[in-house]
Parts: sequence; structure tokens; C-alpha cells
Amino acid sequence: MPGELKKILSDLCSRIASAGRKNLDKVFLELELELLEAGLSVQFLDGIKEHIKRELSGRDKVDDAFLREKIKEHILERIELKPPDLGIIIRRAKEEGRTPIFLFFGFNGVGKSLSLVKTADILIKKGFIPLIAAADTFRSAAEEQLEGYAKEIHVQVIKGGRGADPAAVIYNAVQRAHSKGFDVVLGDTSGRRAMDKNLGEELRRIVRITKPDLNVLVVDGLAGSDVVNQCIGFSQFVPIDAIIVSKVDAGGYAAAIQSSYVLGKPILFLGTGTSIKDYAIFDPRKAIDEII
Repeated sequence: MPGELKKILSDLCSRIASAGRKNLDKVFLELELELLEAGLSVQFLDGIKEHIKRELSGRDKVDDAFLREKIKEHILERIELKPPDLGIIIRRAKEEGRTPIFLFFGFNGVGKSLSLVKTADILIKKGFIPLIAAADTFRSAAEEQLEGYAKEIHVQVIKGGRGADPAAVIYNAVQRAHSKGFDVVLGDTSGRRAMDKNLGEELRRIVRITKPDLNVLVVDGLAGSDVVNQCIGFSQFVPIDAIIVSKVDAGGYAAAIQSSYVLGKPILFLGTGTSIKDYAIFDPRKAIDEII
């Protein structure tokens, strides 16, 4: 996948260098299907095209190496963002006398629950004690799945049962965390197979009531160009502070780049496998070198 995408983008740069600015739209149109099939979204490609137009303005001729470097520079300006420092967020909240809340969003099947527990593992390594709120009370067996992951790293889970009010589950977790000395509550939320108004309004209500300190969107690294639809779908209803990209062990750098590019938000980490210990820091420069 990365090799195929790199080849197509290289071909794009070569053809633009030969065709010039006047034929830029034509070149993009000719390669649009290949680029989309390789996992790039229309929104991402439109941003690249507009940048190339600006770079070609006033120039008689450029070579493909020049274009590749300019595209890299442009993407880096958008995605080379510092991830939020989870420790600082927790300590700041505790200084204010409250328990911080990190909420996790994402469609069913993207690896949201596993990514949440990976975040718990990261926090444990930093010396914090997390408590998990199983607030996905819509999906059957969601609580059991989350609890199964949490047991692997000995983290407690507060459950509300199928059909319970998700905001109430998170509130109960915060109350327990405050009384029992937990440092932070990680709240799972309901997902669906697609974004709809009912889901969006439910998530908006949870955010309004719980007032989270951090909203994390988990996206599927293998979703191709649809990863941008995932980002836009959730950001229309809830503010997103950071992104986790799952399944990067099988590809996914293009998804990470596009998610950060479109939302203008940092990547918290990459999920690199199905074990709780399988995660890695996102390196924007390495990711871009994989595809360009």
C-alpha cells in the first residue's frame, strides 16, 4: 500500500512538472481514481492541489523533485503538531481539585476500546492510576470487551449496564475516582457503523454534561479515504483535541497524515498491533517519507 501510493504520487509530480500549471486540474483528474483507490481523500487532494497552484504561480518550469519537496513541506506545516501532554492535563485538573476526564470517540470496529486501554497503559507507565468508565451502553458486549482488555493491565472499570445513561456512568466513575484516589477517568463512548444525527446528538450531550479535559478520536488506519469522513463526521458534533490511528501495523500512515491534516489536530499515538503494548509515537517526517 505505501509503495503503491508513493509510486502514484511520484507519477503525479512528474506529470505536473511536464504539463505545467495550466494543465494541473487535468492531471489531477486523470489520476484521481488511482489516488482515491490508494487511500487519499478528495479533501486532502484538494488541499495539495491548491498548494501546488500557489507554488507554480509565476514559474515557467519546475521539476518533479521540487514538487515533491514542496508537497512534503506543506503537509509537515499542517501535521507536525505536538501531542497533548497527558501528565500536564492531569496535574492541572488535580490542582483545581477535580478529576480529569478523557473521552474516546470512534466508529464500531476501529479499535476504540483497545486504544483507550492502551492510553491507560501509557498513563500507568507515567505513574498515574486511571479508572475506566464503560459508557458505551448501546453496543451489546461493549462492557465485557472493555473489561477484558482492562484486566490485562489491572485497571478497574465502572459499568452501568446495557441502556444506561452514558453521562451518568462517567459521572459515577468520576465520583469513585475522587473518593478512591484515582488520577483520571477514561470514558468509552458509543459508536455506530456510520455517523447519524442521533449518535451525534448523544455524543454532544455527553460532552456538554461531563465537560471532558481531552476528547480523543480513534480512526481506522485501514479505512482509506473514508478516514477523512470519520474525522469530519465526529468533529461536526464534538470538539476533537487529538487523534489515535489504529492498525498502522498493516499500513495506515496515509490515514494518520490525512486525519491530522484535515482536522488540524495532533496524533496522540499509533496503534501498531492487537496487543495492549502495541503502540508507537507518530513521527510525521517518517510517515511522509513512507508515501512521498
